[in-house]
Amino acid sequence: MKKIVTKPKKTFFEQNKDLIVVGSVIVVLAGGAVAYMYYKKKKDQKEVDLAQNQENTPQIIPINTTIPVSSSSGSSSSSSSTPRIKYVKTGYPLKYRTRHQDVKILQAYLKIYKENLGKSGSKRDGVDGVFGPLTLKAAKKRLGKAEFTEKDIAGMRKALKMVGK
Repeated sequence: MKKIVTKPKKTFFEQNKDLIVVGSVIVVLAGGAVAYMYYKKKKDQKEVDLAQNQENTPQIIPINTTIPVSSSSGSSSSSSSTPRIKYVKTGYPLKYRTRHQDVKILQAYLKIYKENLGKSGSKRDGVDGVFGPLTLKAAKKRLGKAEFTEKDIAGMRKALKMVGK
């Protein structure tokens, strides 16, 4: 009589080792991607909050120590204008704290998405040409970036013409 030699059966893990390794790698990568996106969103939100807090914090302005001399008629005039945020008139790229005519194009484009840009501007709709915290927040939310090139603005201008605004 011949003796039949049987091999022991492989376990589930031995049979599917490759599949388990590949699945584990995919789960780890997906978890890393989710964590990265979560922390990136949290960081962006902190930047927007910081920008909004900078607008709300009062600036320290030195007091004018000279006493105005009154004229012989007894009337004196004084004018003081203190901007809340110091904006810079610059060219491209358009970014936070920029005052530029093309920021109005960006803001009008964001208004298509019904974004809240405040009550400034000639029509009280937030389109004022100032890249402030509300424009920054809306741009990051809808367009995913905070700096815009001439090419970006040209595309927005073209889209606004197509929409009829």
